Amino acid sequence: MNSKERILTALKCKTPDRVPVSTYELDNAPVNNTWERRQPAFTKLMDFIETRCDLFLPSGIRWVDPSQEKNLVITTRKEGIHTFTEVIWKTPKGDLIKKTRADEGIGTVWTLEHFVKTDEDIERILSVPLSAEKVNCFHLKESEKILGDRGVLFVGFDDPLCIAAEILEFGEFTVRVFTDFERIKLLMDRLHERQTYILGEALKQLKGMNAVIRLVGPEYATPPYMPPEMFHKLVCEYDKTYIRMIKEAGFMTRVHSHGKIAKVLDHFLELGADALDPVEPPTQGDITLSDAKKKCAGRMCLCGGVELVDLENGTPQSVEKLVKDCMEQAKSEGGYIILPTACPINSDLSPKTEQNYYAFIESAIKYGGY
Repeated sequence: MNSKERILTALKCKTPDRVPVSTYELDNAPVNNTWERRQPAFTKLMDFIETRCDLFLPSGIRWVDPSQEKNLVITTRKEGIHTFTEVIWKTPKGDLIKKTRADEGIGTVWTLEHFVKTDEDIERILSVPLSAEKVNCFHLKESEKILGDRGVLFVGFDDPLCIAAEILEFGEFTVRVFTDFERIKLLMDRLHERQTYILGEALKQLKGMNAVIRLVGPEYATPPYMPPEMFHKLVCEYDKTYIRMIKEAGFMTRVHSHGKIAKVLDHFLELGADALDPVEPPTQGDITLSDAKKKCAGRMCLCGGVELVDLENGTPQSVEKLVKDCMEQAKSEGGYIILPTACPINSDLSPKTEQNYYAFIESAIKYGGY
């Protein structure tokens, strides 16, 4: 089997020639202008991933919110290794302000101040006519050409929970879910209307492409942040619509959720997604691969099992043992893709982490055969 066939077989909960091996966000290895490809310390590892792994090439949908585009004022300033960005969003009821910081040598952005902080800010965000236009996925044709049969395009799509929970600081969001639910629900309903339109337009353009759609957001409603019944209100009521649309268009879906999923695993199955990532073992998660496989076998492919911290702090021998254990727990009868639950964000990739990645990939190939 080639990697594309191997991945699609596993996503269908069938048995490929071996368990697909993914490296999560590092699956962008074939693309030359990524953050990792610009870091010399990553070069050898990225070349190795490109030739040895089964790739979910991260990609996205481009679109424009017309009311937001003409009402944003963005300023940046640099202080040493830090780049600070301030975004002012002019709404009919006043300004919303967001502040972020990016650091040289770190592949992430920290939000220092979120758009919504007060009751007045809630009213401001609700005054905005959320909409979308110029939805574009045609740029992914070049990505598909670069990828070939080494994997599948991995098209990310944020659900309303993901967007709403990041407009507010997450602690503020969780409190408001219980104290101000009607207005949170109104915001999410408006986001749902916009996201449904974006997804519908994107699926038309993706027709014929080799793509898997990944829904992001459900983790914000998992325990201990929310009780299981709230997961249904904040996730299932929206994401079931998207998954139905995706399947009707002929594509497969993978739902993303870090953390503790044991008490909401039935809800993930209710969604009807083809796969769930990145199933985290205890103690970051609260369910073993073995127990998750017993519940999901034949119904939903499991992706994950290896924590990044084990790749950063372990040894090649301990990583090989961990990979072998994952295979023993989850590979039986297919429906399993092994991958780390995160990826390094420091430009100075340590030799230990690099060697452990090689051990992870080679061990997964060694023990993943059927």
